[in-house]
Amino acid sequence: MKVAYLACAEVLTTAANRRVDAYEHDRELDAFTPAFAARGLTLTEADWRTCDPAAFDLLFIRTTWDYTEREAEFLAFLDRAGAVTPIANAPELIRWNLSKRYLEGLAARGLPVIPSVFTDAPVALIEAFDRLGADELVLKPVVGSSGFGQARLTRAEAAGRVLEPGQFAQPLIPEILTEGEISYIFVAGQFSHAVRKTSGSGDYRIQVMHGGLEQAHHPDAAEIAVAQSFIDALPVPALAARVDLVPHKGGLLLMELEVVEPHLFPHFAPDLGERLARAIA
Repeated sequence: MKVAYLACAEVLTTAANRRVDAYEHDRELDAFTPAFAARGLTLTEADWRTCDPAAFDLLFIRTTWDYTEREAEFLAFLDRAGAVTPIANAPELIRWNLSKRYLEGLAARGLPVIPSVFTDAPVALIEAFDRLGADELVLKPVVGSSGFGQARLTRAEAAGRVLEPGQFAQPLIPEILTEGEISYIFVAGQFSHAVRKTSGSGDYRIQVMHGGLEQAHHPDAAEIAVAQSFIDALPVPALAARVDLVPHKGGLLLMELEVVEPHLFPHFAPDLGERLARAIA
């Protein structure tokens, strides 16, 4: 069985000028390839923009990180490729998760989500502060990843600023600065492992490329149950998913439910490749 590890051109091992975070691509390939081979699965990296879907039995969406700049092209590719070859995660799930407005739906179901303000037309930013009852906000792109395109603002900095439809606002959760964010990894709906990500440079962003740090996290059953509640809320099952939760006032709040191309932190789970290969097989 031939499986395409879908990536973007800038992270391929053959690329002349690779992205600074291409090490995540290498890390997953190194962890998954032998485990897949042991189950008779051939894993091959492929640029999603030039990939021939018919050459593979499964397209596994991984480091397709340029989709945020090529949203329409990416969705068109999913439609075209999905008519030829199965895709994981399913295109229906990708479309649901691509816009962060999925957070509204999860919150409406009573799940613990960080309060968010979205808008369909430009509004004064101070309105978002008032609606959230916050003195400090983080502005984020509705379609975005890896902490890029964000801004941290105080109420005093809101004067004259506008919240655009392509952005949404969330209160800065103070625990992100002290306790960080915990990523819970799931394979075929089952919990695999967890990683705590903390800021290492005074930045509220916890990604390594922004100076963040990573360490293994060993959650208790209550934590896993919260993360599982988000997996159970997915519109269709996911082969691979990541639930990012932030501790807050003794509980946990969802920062992001990532099913487009979640980094899976294989270096914290030696059996992850086998888990994925078994689920695919």
